[in-house]
Amino acid sequence: MTTTEPLWGPAALLAGLQATGYTPQQQNGFIVFDYTVEAGPYTGQTVKIGVQTAADFPTTPPSGPHVSPRLGHPHGAVHPSGLGTEWEYWSRPAANWAADRSVPGYLRHLRTLFAQLDERAAA
Repeated sequence: MTTTEPLWGPAALLAGLQATGYTPQQQNGFIVFDYTVEAGPYTGQTVKIGVQTAADFPTTPPSGPHVSPRLGHPHGAVHPSGLGTEWEYWSRPAANWAADRSVPGYLRHLRTLFAQLDERAAA
């Protein structure tokens, strides 16, 4: 009988993204993948998302997203990114992580963040 050890940390995030159809890559301590925006004024556009994850993922959520190209965020908390000048870091932690510690849960978080961009465009 073969037992499979559960994945933790970056390996778990990479596997979870691959299982949901993404092609993530590791880059300078980040996991980077193309993300097609599902809501807000950028719906349908593909952007790059970069996240850092702790060794105990999924217990600890990935970082707020690093986004390229730079889009700004309506609620502020936008900072320089360690991925370069074409990136920005949205310091927006995953809400309700304790209720859904999964890659699909984090992807819903991204969808919510991009949907909030619509609030800025409408203002």
